[in-house]
Amino acid sequence: MRLFGSLASAMVLVLTLASVTYGAAAHRRVTALDACDGPSFNAAIGSGACNRSGGVKFDTFIGQLIAMGEAPAWRFAPEAMTLADGGSIDAYNGGGEFHTFTEVAAFGGGCVPQLNALLGLSPVPECAGAPGIFFTTGIAPGGELEGQPLSTGVHRFQCLIHPWMRTTVAVK
Repeated sequence: MRLFGSLASAMVLVLTLASVTYGAAAHRRVTALDACDGPSFNAAIGSGACNRSGGVKFDTFIGQLIAMGEAPAWRFAPEAMTLADGGSIDAYNGGGEFHTFTEVAAFGGGCVPQLNALLGLSPVPECAGAPGIFFTTGIAPGGELEGQPLSTGVHRFQCLIHPWMRTTVAVK
């Protein structure tokens, strides 16, 4: 009888682990991150550009864009995920700047001409909806955007301000 109980317990454990490992979540969260230094960003861009103190100075940020094509502290986490069919994603802004979490047909440049020029990018077609799209997909620092159900396939999301901030979602 003990052998049967042990086998049954092992089977339950295996099935539980398999469902956690291979099952796609119905709901996930993405966090928009940045490390802007408020005083230097606000001096360069304007009051309210960055809502925090300390971090990456504006000149360093621009230097990173020129040297690397991105500013590594500005990112979506995670950068890739799997989601169940009909599942949704909430995007939370854990940084000090305004970000968008916008679904795009293909990754490309954002809607800020100065950043596109530095990066050698052209704006994605979704920028044609700017500035209105910022009201529907924008997230203020500390804010959250509740996502809609997603259909099966690959979905791409990027920040239309900081176009290197990207997440790919495989919906199964």
